[in-house]
Amino acid sequence: MDRRLDALARDLSDSWHELGRVLASRRLLASLHGGTSPALSPTRRKALDVLARESGGVRVGELARGVGVDETTATRLVDRLAADGLVHRRRLESDRRVTVVELTAAGTELVDEIARRRRDFFRDVLRALEPDEREELVRLTARAAGALRSTTEELIRR
Repeated sequence: MDRRLDALARDLSDSWHELGRVLASRRLLASLHGGTSPALSPTRRKALDVLARESGGVRVGELARGVGVDETTATRLVDRLAADGLVHRRRLESDRRVTVVELTAAGTELVDEIARRRRDFFRDVLRALEPDEREELVRLTARAAGALRSTTEELIRR
């Protein structure tokens, strides 16, 4: 059983590595994000995704954790996104010492366009599978992502 599990782990590693390489290719990203600002790096896109999930704004520290950078880097990231007109800062009414970052209308529009392009891309990917395989792929991918997140958090705590 351990040899079979080792072989499956090796195959999964190879497949995920290939999947990551394909999904991170500059040509694919340019296609999915065509028409967006050329300065919209993967880190900026991730920050916009984090902000889009949180209505009411996000503190810089929360944004830093969501993007996987330190707070100083997140502050510079917010500065650049604000200069591009994609986000703005505001003070919390309940605590004027706290600043939150929110998407502007232009930022929301950009996030929506990127999300539409991603959905179109993955819709095309799913069309290559049988209907029952589609649902199974989505279900197993969600489970695998949860396992990866859990295992990663465990490794980081060590």
